Amino acid sequence: MTDQNSDKKPLSKMRILICGKGGAGKSSILTLMANVLDGEGYKVLALDGDASNPEGLLRLMFGLGKEDAPRALIEFFGGIKTVPCPVDDPLPLTRLGDPTPLPEKKIDIYDEVSPEYFIQGERVILFQAGKIEEYGQGCDGPIEKVVRDFMVKGEWVSLIDIKAGIEHFGRRIADSMDIILTILDPTLESISIANRVNNFCKEMGMKNFWLILNKIESEEIESKMMERLRELKAKVIGVVHCDREVVKAGLEGSLGKCKALGEVKEIAEVLERMIEYRAPVGEL
Repeated sequence: MTDQNSDKKPLSKMRILICGKGGAGKSSILTLMANVLDGEGYKVLALDGDASNPEGLLRLMFGLGKEDAPRALIEFFGGIKTVPCPVDDPLPLTRLGDPTPLPEKKIDIYDEVSPEYFIQGERVILFQAGKIEEYGQGCDGPIEKVVRDFMVKGEWVSLIDIKAGIEHFGRRIADSMDIILTILDPTLESISIANRVNNFCKEMGMKNFWLILNKIESEEIESKMMERLRELKAKVIGVVHCDREVVKAGLEGSLGKCKALGEVKEIAEVLERMIEYRAPVGEL
C-alpha cells in the first residue's frame, strides 16, 4: 500500500461504486475495504445507498442497529418528496436554497452537514442515503439521485454501496463514479450481471471497471468461475475466500479482523496500482 505518511494517495477523491447481485457480499467487501484504507491513512466516506437493507453498513462497520441509524441524507436535500427521480429529472442535485449543482460546488461535510446525518469513526464516516420506511412509499429513484450526486470536498475516498442488481445503471447512477467494482459470488447470476455491467461500462466509456470474486470455497470453484467469465477474467483483480468470521458477522455484529481482511488488502494494493499507473492487470 501507499505509505501512510505520503501526500500522494491514488484513491483519494475517488468515488467507488460497489455493485453486484443480492447476497454476493457487497456490504462485507465494502466494510473490509474501508477498514483496509482506514489503516493506510485514507479518509474514508462510506455511503449506504441500498434503500432496501434496513441496517446494511451500519451494523457491519459500527455494530449498530436500525435504532442508531443516522438521519437519512435525502432529508438534507429536502426529503423524498422534494428530490426527483433521476429518470424524471436528470439534472444534478442541488442544496436547498442554492441552485448551484453539487458537482460544481461540493459539500463541505463538517461545515455544512449536521452530525445527525452521519456516524463518525477515527478516519471513517458513514452516511445513509435513505431507506424504504413505509408501505407504499414509492420509487427509490430520489434516493439513488442522492447516491449519484453526493460529492464532498477534501481527500475523502468514497465507497458506495448500492442495491442489488443493475437498475441503478438504468438510472445512470454510474455516471458520477470514478471506479466500478462488481462483486461476484459463485453463481451463474453473478456472472450474467458482470457481463451486463461490462457492456454498460463500454457504453458509458468507463475504463475503471473491475471484478472481485467472493465466497470462493476452493481452487476448483475459482477455476470454474474464471472459465465462465471468459474474456472478463482479465478484469478480476482479486479473490476473497469463504471466511467464517465474515459469516458470523452477518449474524452477530460488526466485521473486524479476519482472513478476508488480508485478501481485501491485496485487492486494495492492486486497485491503487491500477489507478496510479493505469497498468493492465496482467502487467502488475
